[in-house]
Amino acid sequence: MRLEGPGEASWPRALTRLAVVVTTVVAGDGITKVLAASLASAGYGREILQPLQNPEFSLGLASASFPVTLVLAVLGIAALGGYTVWQAWSGAAPSWIPGLLIGGSIANLLDRAAFGAVHDWLRIGRVVINLADLAVALGLVGYVIFMALPLATGRNRA
Repeated sequence: MRLEGPGEASWPRALTRLAVVVTTVVAGDGITKVLAASLASAGYGREILQPLQNPEFSLGLASASFPVTLVLAVLGIAALGGYTVWQAWSGAAPSWIPGLLIGGSIANLLDRAAFGAVHDWLRIGRVVINLADLAVALGLVGYVIFMALPLATGRNRA
């Protein structure tokens, strides 16, 4: 299969970077969830470690039945992930952006599919999140900033 587009020459390297970021986020999220639960059960980090199960999605802002939640998550990963992968392939965005978005989303989807809820553990103010949530947030912020840079400098992305 031949890929054609502005990012064609560097696409294999970008795809490798994307896969590494996705794998690192998924593995790191799983490891930190286990570590946080172990530390919290031993009494460490009570101010910031608060392991809990979150059956809702979108940081608890929305809820739906379990099958609907899974379908919405898969559709969201496919839509936003696919779009940002296309952006990276075309050279309009770096590959770490879809890597963080897809990796964080898949990590939470795997957690939800296996346990019926996402395991959050890191208390930041009034919310409790996990590494996957941080990855998705960082990916979104990175995307907004990266897309705004050409506007701020008066240059086109093309």
